[in-house]
Amino acid sequence: MQPTHRGRAAREFMWGLAAGALYLAAVASTWPLAPIRILYEGEAPPLPYRWVHPPAELSQDNQPPESGTGQIALSLQGSPSTSIVADDGQAGVIFRFGAIASRAGATSAQVKVVPLDPATLPRPPSGLRVDGNAYRVDATYNTGEPVVLRMPMTVVLRYPRHATMLLRLTDETWTTLDAHIVPGSLQIFAGTDHTGVFAAVGPAGPPPAVWVGYAVAAAAVIGAAAAVAARLLRARRRG
Repeated sequence: MQPTHRGRAAREFMWGLAAGALYLAAVASTWPLAPIRILYEGEAPPLPYRWVHPPAELSQDNQPPESGTGQIALSLQGSPSTSIVADDGQAGVIFRFGAIASRAGATSAQVKVVPLDPATLPRPPSGLRVDGNAYRVDATYNTGEPVVLRMPMTVVLRYPRHATMLLRLTDETWTTLDAHIVPGSLQIFAGTDHTGVFAAVGPAGPPPAVWVGYAVAAAAVIGAAAAVAARLLRARRRG
């Protein structure tokens, strides 16, 4: 029995509806995890990430990351509110008023933010990988001694992919900090009461939602292709 025109139209409509639903589901599941957002409250997408040791597929266009250095004047109350940022903007540290304690004979403190290759550092805890560069933050008085923090400083790192945590390395031990993430600018920040080496980290494998999104997107493509193929087949039969 030949299918009616109304039946064919209904099936084509259902194919299209299914494909559209799968596409929207793919976008919804992968959008929060995308490395950039086309529109983010009027802001431009972040510049390409600068790697100390880039992945092979990015090595050709990679630019080396830059360091940041700054002098902070000290008074009897300690340091003023200030920030020291790497020249490429990928890492920085923020000090609140009085965060660096004053010291007899010291008139200033020098702060350095230096990018490091994570491969030269102890591995992060099991199940995690470093997302991007690690950064060493050094702070010393002009007399040569390490600074004393009276209150936490804030470390801000930019990450290239899917960071979920910010860690601090002291000696050979990684410590998890209470971090906050800004997905639109691919930044993660946290307070810390010690200087040291800092790294943004994420799951060792791709986030599960990404694979779900890819699978849903693939299903959407297959569904749309099947709908087109069905229409072409019917057109040939009518011909």
